[in-house]
Amino acid sequence: MVAVDPNDIAFYRDNGYLLVRGLFAADECVALRDYFTQMVERGGDGWAEGGVHPDSDDPLKRYPRLLQPHRGDDVAMRFMVDERIREYLTSFYGREPYAVQTMIYFKPPGARGQALHQDQRYLRAEPGTCMAAWLALEDIDEENGCMSIVPGSHGLPMLCPGTASTEMSFTGEQVPVPQELETTPMVMKMGDLLFFNGSLIHGSGPNLSETRFRRIIVGHYIEGEAEKVAHYYFPVYRFDGSTVDGLEENPWGGGPCGVLVDKDGREVIEMVGTAEEAKSAH
Repeated sequence: MVAVDPNDIAFYRDNGYLLVRGLFAADECVALRDYFTQMVERGGDGWAEGGVHPDSDDPLKRYPRLLQPHRGDDVAMRFMVDERIREYLTSFYGREPYAVQTMIYFKPPGARGQALHQDQRYLRAEPGTCMAAWLALEDIDEENGCMSIVPGSHGLPMLCPGTASTEMSFTGEQVPVPQELETTPMVMKMGDLLFFNGSLIHGSGPNLSETRFRRIIVGHYIEGEAEKVAHYYFPVYRFDGSTVDGLEENPWGGGPCGVLVDKDGREVIEMVGTAEEAKSAH
């Protein structure tokens, strides 16, 4: 069992994230990195988003992310329900969460990043929120496209996304960052694990290295009190590997979101019905 420091719990609740150094050993990370790299290089075993295209000019088509491999792969499942992750997430929320997603990102040299976003917009856990456990499978810094976060943004509502540059990001949407908050790069060593709240604004830049990958595995979770989650995240699992029955599908549609507006020289968040309404009004 992991003894979670009460100061770490307080930091997570205050800032919306916690970076735990060396939570996984180097040999564990090398094994995960090699295992999933071999998986994608042989075609993805059915988990590669859009399939694997080894002759493509786009690095992300040669090494697409793997989506939900835990649904058929024991290695991914064991990561998702790892006891160390369970201990931290349970300490943050006072209750064991449910597990709903695994993804492996490869980000080869020259690959685009992912524009700033909030995970809860997609997972739509209700009540409560989602959270992530993001493990560095090698050293990660700004050169090879590390994660960047906006500390304190976990207290914000879902923000309406604007348009992102698809030259820099493989996604086309990006949420704005309020003036009083700052984006902070998360430089990580192999084995470091970043926990973060589903409302925390985060994203990553492109891989500017000519030789270095940026490989990570991430698990997504929802609070144990959740009654709804978006359709894509079923089946929902407990940490003992059993499935959770009785949760409802939360319809896709994004729900209400906030736009940043100027009110008497002060930036405030104004809620609108949907992101589509925000785009038409602004």
